[in-house]
Amino acid sequence: MPDNNVSVTALSFTEYVMSGQRGRINIVSEQRGMYLASDTRVCGFYNPIRDAMRRAVNSTEPEIELKKAIMNANRTGQPRAFEEIADGFLPWLASFKATGVPVEGAAYRAGELTLKVRPHLGLRKKDGTTYAVLVHAKELPLTREAANVGLRILQHTVADTLPGAIPLVLDVRRGKAYQMPARTNLGKLDVLIAAEAMGYVTHWKLSGLFESVQVG
Repeated sequence: MPDNNVSVTALSFTEYVMSGQRGRINIVSEQRGMYLASDTRVCGFYNPIRDAMRRAVNSTEPEIELKKAIMNANRTGQPRAFEEIADGFLPWLASFKATGVPVEGAAYRAGELTLKVRPHLGLRKKDGTTYAVLVHAKELPLTREAANVGLRILQHTVADTLPGAIPLVLDVRRGKAYQMPARTNLGKLDVLIAAEAMGYVTHWKLSGLFESVQVG
């Protein structure tokens, strides 16, 4: 992927937003390593448990789907991480009472940064209300600021990913779901996203320059 076409997932971008200034360069360097890697398995640490969650939402025994992912976890740190995710997800799913529906992918452009948006879950309640859900699976708790960024990106793309759905960001290890607060100033939030996108692209390009200097 050339540096003049910086593209990451919406979730990776929210992780950048919540990281704080000190950790941002490290996060971008790690994400460059994942997205530019020739081996796509490098960035798939949480894929098995997310796949299990998608199966679980339409299963009469969702705990079995999560248990299969835990039993098959074979990368360092996966078993413990998957267990913590299951411990947060299963009670939340039981209380949320929804079933799965298909979602599509979309893209949102913020300056020079393209954000790839594909909700990890599409959910429908008995009354027909649907939700497009991004799932934060990492150990660090999700902040409200980062959740709002993810929610706004979902709002911008929901007509393509799951028309009519309510955006939701789930901090799955803690079983805590975020929706956009009614009084949120969306204009200011869009400005924040644009500014953070500029920062991300700058960090990305400078990380690439540093890497090329090291190689040279």
